[in-house]
Amino acid sequence: MEETITFELIRRIQREEQRVPKLTKLPENFYSSLSSYLEQKRSLIKEDRKTALEIKNIERLIEDIFNRRERKILNSAIIAARTNIPSENLTDEEKEFFDKIVAWIKDRRNGGLKKMLSGEKEELVTMIVFKEDAPEFVGIDEKTYGPFKKGDITRLPEENMKVLIERGIVEEFKESK
Repeated sequence: MEETITFELIRRIQREEQRVPKLTKLPENFYSSLSSYLEQKRSLIKEDRKTALEIKNIERLIEDIFNRRERKILNSAIIAARTNIPSENLTDEEKEFFDKIVAWIKDRRNGGLKKMLSGEKEELVTMIVFKEDAPEFVGIDEKTYGPFKKGDITRLPEENMKVLIERGIVEEFKESK
């Protein structure tokens, strides 16, 4: 069911996100509908000073909803990585974000934590980012990796990483500060 976006609906969702510790159910296509609603309001800004104030309030509420949901998604991802309990009430955009975070957390836990607990020496690991889509493949360690989409960030065995860098499929991931 697609609900019509109004200031009142945005405010109600913001209050609900504020009140409830878990992610709340959003109307279908919420973010794209929000974007259209905001675009429509902005087109009226020349006509009315009151509308300009309303737009500022809408933007503030949207940012608050986004920030609260982002925090809840991160917390849910930590829980999901530890327990395999999936999160509920994610939009399609949020689901993609959630899945990437869970994969990253699991990768980190399976690498660093397990090595530390088993007494293995941890090596400095380089992260890579895919510059193009890549199919599933078996690494030098005989584990299956992928498939990967352009923009995915991961770790691979050193030998596989070197080959992919040479072929221009990946590059080292550098965090911007």
